[in-house]
Amino acid sequence: MDTLLKNQFYKLKDYQIILIGWALILTVVCLNCAVHSVLIAKERVDIASSIIWSLQKFGVWLMLTPMLCNTFNHSQVKSRVNHYLIVGIYAISFALAVNTTLDMAIEQITWQASLFYQWHNHLVAYATIVIVWHLKHSLFDAQPTQHTPISTAYPLHEESCSASLEQIETEQHQQAHLYLDDINIALADIVFIKAAGNYIEVTTPEQTHLLRATMKELEAHLPNTQFFRCHRSYFINLSHSQKVINARAGHGYIVLKNQQQVPVSKSKRRDAHQLIPI
Repeated sequence: MDTLLKNQFYKLKDYQIILIGWALILTVVCLNCAVHSVLIAKERVDIASSIIWSLQKFGVWLMLTPMLCNTFNHSQVKSRVNHYLIVGIYAISFALAVNTTLDMAIEQITWQASLFYQWHNHLVAYATIVIVWHLKHSLFDAQPTQHTPISTAYPLHEESCSASLEQIETEQHQQAHLYLDDINIALADIVFIKAAGNYIEVTTPEQTHLLRATMKELEAHLPNTQFFRCHRSYFINLSHSQKVINARAGHGYIVLKNQQQVPVSKSKRRDAHQLIPI
């Protein structure tokens, strides 16, 4: 059970984890308002007003959190501290501008008073996001088993992606395997691979393995005559593929032999039709 919960935690993206935290904080703030109404103010509890007040004070960070996590993920390690400072100045300034405007419009207080009473709350909010993001990547991402290099007994090929299905099926008879995190998976058994943050989900007919690796690492080791990257987050095993279905706006889906559907990006749809003829 602990392993299952850990795997589910790893699947959550950074901003999703932090948004769950914000939801808990806003719930606590609402409960505090309710307790204040009952015990201190001796008034009727107004849940709607408590929720609105909580969103007025901290709701701006619900909008900023996904953007901040995306910015942190693209920062360079050497300049990360400076990156935190620069992003923090912009984020806190934006949050203060929004909250000050709301305070002036709703509570009829001066902007000087609003800034004086609110600036430290936004500083703490930003610092909390940075700390949670950093801990998630430095501690939890390093928690799984030792990261062993991806290796495969399958020789790399330089042939074109337009190799015929007959060639693919012939080559699959070779004993090709994927070795990762002390798990040995036959390439022929892999149905598709999906990105999950800093991990990958390797799906076979029997089960799905959550392994520590990136799609970029896989791309250098999976044979391109057998595996096709149909989407930035998906690899499919061509021998498990059945047909390609066009969708709107140039995108599409690959229907697998087990009737699962995998998305195809607009730029990959033509290649998918060539590799998986109807």
